[in-house]
Amino acid sequence: MDNINNENITLLKKILEKFISYKRVQGYKYKSNEESLGRFIKFLVGFGLTENKLSKEVIQKYCSKRPHETPKNNANRVSDLKQFALYLNEKGYQAYIPTVAKASKCQSSFVPYIFTHDEISRIFKEADRLKPNSRYNSAVVYPVLFRMLYGCGLRISEALNLKVKDVDLAKGVLTIKKSKNDKDRITPMSDSLNSVCRRFHKEVHKNSSGNDYFFKNRNGSKRSKCTVYSRFREILWSSKIPYGGRGKGPRLHDIRHVFCCHSLKEISRKGIDLYCALPILSTYLGHSSIRATEKYLRLTEELYPDIIKRTGNITSYVYPEVYKVESY
Repeated sequence: MDNINNENITLLKKILEKFISYKRVQGYKYKSNEESLGRFIKFLVGFGLTENKLSKEVIQKYCSKRPHETPKNNANRVSDLKQFALYLNEKGYQAYIPTVAKASKCQSSFVPYIFTHDEISRIFKEADRLKPNSRYNSAVVYPVLFRMLYGCGLRISEALNLKVKDVDLAKGVLTIKKSKNDKDRITPMSDSLNSVCRRFHKEVHKNSSGNDYFFKNRNGSKRSKCTVYSRFREILWSSKIPYGGRGKGPRLHDIRHVFCCHSLKEISRKGIDLYCALPILSTYLGHSSIRATEKYLRLTEELYPDIIKRTGNITSYVYPEVYKVESY
């Protein structure tokens, strides 16, 4: 029985390798998916596969929800296996095809924390007051980092991944490489932000190469997101902006929401056609579609009733209802 089991496992491993290659040729990264399916192969070793097929019993046992697994994670795991099972059947290997449970639809209750202009100013002031340290360069980095997050609406990972060569101070643009959805984009900076970056570059990057991180630590290493999160919460406290705790915010990512909201407010104030502005904002943010931008900008009527009204008139026949998988 052990020999039969080992032969079947070896065969499945070979087919899995071809399946992963097939997916990557199509343009998919298939990193987490590969890890997920690798765990499935390990499961089969412990389960004891005695015939050249994957039965309904075996598949369903693997797909059953685990005690501490969220419905979303379970659905992703089952979806990965379903794709592999379809491929197995195409190659003549019998495999039961699992059914992926449909995600329950509900209107999202999540509302990002939208900082006021005064609160943003207080955050900048507190970042400017950080004391210099011989071991760390936080006092130099954070005033520029937080201004860039707000001024360009960047994700924190995008900002921390920036290299010196990606910041063109002559043209005043950033080159964001391999961001979410593996996309590259060019992001213009305002003149004021460009001036801030020029002073920062002159102070920090006198002897840097183009491949050095723009917001590097003093020792040249890449700054971690966890460190930035911790410092951001300290600055919130000193800015007298209440932090509700983990999962409640305000979060560092909310600065990106604020950029969107303040941008739309300015667009509305200037009387610019929102129908033309939304696609531009979507491209600037690096979204794959205008719908992603619409979902991202969860504006409340209390904050921006004029924008809600104008956006609603423009997009009422363009966007379907926005649903979200339940958060856990």
